[in-house]
Amino acid sequence: MATWGYAIGSLVGRSALAPVAVSPATFDALLPATNLGNGYPDELAGFTWRSDGAYAVDFDLNLLANASERADAPTGWADYLNFLAGTPGLPANPPDWGNYGARNPALRFFRPSVQEIDVMPGETVKLDVGIYWVSAGSTATGVRVRVVDRWSGKGWNGSAWASGGVLDSTTVADTWKDIAEQIDADTARTERTTYLVILEPIATSFGVTTVCYASDNGAAGSPALYGAVDLCAIVGHNLPANATVTLAPQPSGTSITLTPAQPSMYTVAVASQLIQVWRLSIQMPTGNQPRPILGEVWIGTARTFDRSPTLPIPVTEADKGQVRIEAARGRVEVLSDPGRPAAGLRLEMSTPEADYVRVRDEIMRLTRFGGEPMLLIPSAAFEGGRFYHGRVGQEISYTRFTAADGTEHWRSFQLAFDESPFAAS
Repeated sequence: MATWGYAIGSLVGRSALAPVAVSPATFDALLPATNLGNGYPDELAGFTWRSDGAYAVDFDLNLLANASERADAPTGWADYLNFLAGTPGLPANPPDWGNYGARNPALRFFRPSVQEIDVMPGETVKLDVGIYWVSAGSTATGVRVRVVDRWSGKGWNGSAWASGGVLDSTTVADTWKDIAEQIDADTARTERTTYLVILEPIATSFGVTTVCYASDNGAAGSPALYGAVDLCAIVGHNLPANATVTLAPQPSGTSITLTPAQPSMYTVAVASQLIQVWRLSIQMPTGNQPRPILGEVWIGTARTFDRSPTLPIPVTEADKGQVRIEAARGRVEVLSDPGRPAAGLRLEMSTPEADYVRVRDEIMRLTRFGGEPMLLIPSAAFEGGRFYHGRVGQEISYTRFTAADGTEHWRSFQLAFDESPFAAS
């Protein structure tokens, strides 16, 4: 049987920036496109009507925020020393955005500054950043960038995860150094983790004389950390079968083409790409067509189960929105939810006892025990390749049994998967 796939942690939902319509297509005020990344396909997002039937939206997958409501750093960057001490509030010289060295915006910081980024197991990310330190009157001797994995405490040193690893640094004063670094996942890590992205002056102490700057790699803009992409899925939509839908990396790269299918569609590309901005383009067919309405867009990386669910898989579809009214003579009126019925699946997996916890946690702990949605991508042997968007249950039932030859103990566990409700098309 072909291997099943799944995706958790959509880059759209994790990125700091909301989707932006490509002019002249605009968001519909009644259907805000910001819903595209919130994990709820029953909250529709749409576009205003274009006479030529063309629509597009850009997704900036930068996981680093350049604005925040954090009290200690309205730039989105927290003060690392306060962060470690557990002391809230702004330092004496808080980070801010400005214009420096022909780059606008550029982040100015005097002390180590940090952002926390949620990273999935096996997820490759890329950091684009330019660093600069000011020599005039400075007590600093340079500036450096670190990416630390909290799971192991190690830092990426440019080629591997190592104790005390530093991604890159510069001691050349008053000159921008641009860094574009691919950061591979620690192969020993099977759970989600947090990366600390740290920008810091090289100095024995920090203050107004240790001023440094950071910007986008080689251009105006903020530092960027983004993940690899090989999956695009649109969950719940009203696009006709002959619409043209593509997800294209900007400004260049290999596009991902989706074939419209109701109620949802997805494509997994042959190879992944590390590109920050992606454009979802929709070309409606000619004629009198409805405006595009989308429920949820997933952009990220697909992965496969080590052990796929055991067939047969019970699938139950029911209208959960029925209201039944019984009249005096026993006549029953049934009012139905106009949305598509949601499916419920019961997934069962069997594994040798020694591998049970890892295989179980692959699903449960990555979804925070059902707290986050996931895409479940079955093999073509089941329902012709249809996929599901929803949440697993918070409970697991399991049994323990012995192989026929009595040499090995196995465990079989079951979990419920409830498909997300879709809004009426």
